[in-house]
Amino acid sequence: MNVQTATKVKVVARPKELVFKTPYEKAFGAYIVLTGLIVFFIPADILKSHAWAVEFTDYMAGWVPQIDLITGLGVRPDLGRFYYSVVWAMSPLLFVLCVLMGLDRRQRTYPFWNLPIHKAIPLALTLSVIVYASTQGYWMTNTNNGVLRFLVGNRLGMAYVGNITYVAAPVMFAAGFFNVVAGWMSGAIPRHIRRQAAGER
Repeated sequence: MNVQTATKVKVVARPKELVFKTPYEKAFGAYIVLTGLIVFFIPADILKSHAWAVEFTDYMAGWVPQIDLITGLGVRPDLGRFYYSVVWAMSPLLFVLCVLMGLDRRQRTYPFWNLPIHKAIPLALTLSVIVYASTQGYWMTNTNNGVLRFLVGNRLGMAYVGNITYVAAPVMFAAGFFNVVAGWMSGAIPRHIRRQAAGER
């Protein structure tokens, strides 16, 4: 009588990788959540009931043409004007976080640290074009467009999709542009490329 014993193979599941690993990435995630939640606490008639809000949004629109362009669409103009003014006013913090994220990850996965100059220049130019396009509202003017109305007229759409499309993404690209230019001008990227070629970390 043959006795067969089943060999149990123990499969060790790999732990799931966190989306936000570093403190800077966690701060970035918290920033996106916070700026998304703000819109739900803004009164729809804030510009009619608060004179300071008008002064604040006019000041921000002087720096960011996109704010006037979004307001000019006529889709919940008071709410949109104030919300995007607030988010743009907070954007320097996001810019600093994104720069720090890039610097923190330079020894790891961010590929622009390994880009040769002939690839870095087109990347920097592309990022600058995207940032400029965002300040012009991506030239979206047809208010019959359902996607556009969702981005600028619906609180949920403004909170995350509009926030990321119109503010967070271009600020991230601006930070990437800054890191690429600063990395080459300081010599950090060429040194990193040489270390990678030599098999160093």
